[in-house]
Amino acid sequence: MNSFTLTIPRTIQQTLDELSSNKGGPARLKAGGIDVLDLMKEGIEQPGRLINIRLLDEKPQALRDISEVKADAIPEGVWRLLPGGDNGSPPPRRDCLRIGTLTTLTELAHSALIQSKASALSASAAQIATPQIRQVATLGGNLLQRPRCWYFRSADYLCAKKGGSVCFARDGENDFHAIFDNQPCCAVHPSGTAVALVALDAVLLLQTPQGERFARLSSFLVGPSQPGGAVGRENRMEEDMILKSIWIPSPAPGEQSLYRKVKHKQSFDWPLAEVAISLRRGVSGNKAPEAVRIILGSVAPVPYRARSAEAALLQSPSFDAERIRKIGQAAVSGATPLSRNGYKVQLVSGLVQQAVAELLL
Repeated sequence: MNSFTLTIPRTIQQTLDELSSNKGGPARLKAGGIDVLDLMKEGIEQPGRLINIRLLDEKPQALRDISEVKADAIPEGVWRLLPGGDNGSPPPRRDCLRIGTLTTLTELAHSALIQSKASALSASAAQIATPQIRQVATLGGNLLQRPRCWYFRSADYLCAKKGGSVCFARDGENDFHAIFDNQPCCAVHPSGTAVALVALDAVLLLQTPQGERFARLSSFLVGPSQPGGAVGRENRMEEDMILKSIWIPSPAPGEQSLYRKVKHKQSFDWPLAEVAISLRRGVSGNKAPEAVRIILGSVAPVPYRARSAEAALLQSPSFDAERIRKIGQAAVSGATPLSRNGYKVQLVSGLVQQAVAELLL
């Protein structure tokens, strides 16, 4: 590793000042440091300054806090990005969960509030890495971590994501790579919490030198082929930004969520496939699904929304094994598997079927 200077600011303003300073070379934020230190040891990043934000203390909304905020206290920037009402009406004001970016994955998984009101997020956090890592790793770090493609992580390969001209995984070892949107880079997004949060319509609060900025997580994460995307980045985070908090609309009557993943082994391992579903049923009559979001993970450069599966679910007059099978098939329509990851097509289809059946049957 290269030598670097470590600074430990205590406020957001001190952190912004450090980020804007030109003294000492490029700066990199660190909280849990799980991914940052890996990138430094692997020679992928060599910051001259490491800014440890683990001890930031911002009152009254602490950066390591989970709370439910009443509708009349929701920031306007969050409220305007919440899901719209029926028939295209503006977003209704509603209570929201606020999660500080320094919340650890263990705190997220064990929070009774998250378990009861955002079960998909709780389940995703509980299944990441090992208990030891979850005690240290933060939600912000999990969302902003870099891909785990072994060609990207190896100093021996100047791949496209590191400024080269070749995606070595395309014709190489691509067993665990993308089956959707896998041009010009086929690395998958590594964050499990991102899959759940996109399904839950999460909104981010970012601090910049010019003030606060709000963004839907689904728009903040960006793949190379999307507008504003680039091979070398996975999100719209700029060097002078700080991720402060994540906001999730509290579930209305009839809303529920679920997250499932498949791994090679059930102990520490990276997922082969993930799915998060957020579903709203009617509150009277036959309680048929009225709205749904089906988000797939470990299959694309960013969490992938399976719109065809959503449409198939909402158009089903009833649910039996055959209709659920068709929803699973719709989830993988348009997949373009690589030479060694075709198994993911059937795996994802089956995982979606399992999750849908668990919610609806």
